[in-house]
Amino acid sequence: MIATDLSTLGVDAVVAAARFTRLASRDVSALPHAAMRLLGRLDELGPTRISELAKADRCSQPTMSTLVQRQEDSGLVRRDADPADSRASLISLTDAGRAELDRARREAGDAVARRLVQLPAEDVRTLEAAVTVLHKILTLEPTEDTPR
Repeated sequence: MIATDLSTLGVDAVVAAARFTRLASRDVSALPHAAMRLLGRLDELGPTRISELAKADRCSQPTMSTLVQRQEDSGLVRRDADPADSRASLISLTDAGRAELDRARREAGDAVARRLVQLPAEDVRTLEAAVTVLHKILTLEPTEDTPR
């Protein structure tokens, strides 16, 4: 493939993934979408400062602070002192937050499974292979010649 084809494939993959995620989360009753994003981000990053969470979620720090406060009030996240800077806090999942995230992910998985069951076995195998490739992509660092 030439670079422009890879760029087009990248766009197609991002658009399909975003639509797929929205489809899966439509039937999730466990958590509001923003809360699920926050808990998922904490699962991915581990204990994280609010400023870094805001940057990762592409929102303002006050918006993230409000979201974190709501989830902290619900017992889904906790705030601990940052050992590297006593003025800052690290936000992390609580056991209850982990359980809620797991439940929301199961609901999303069940919603997708109701569609997957309609696919031929070959398509399911192709999707399994594609998921493996997606996980691999997530571990790669971009190269200088990667189209932007």
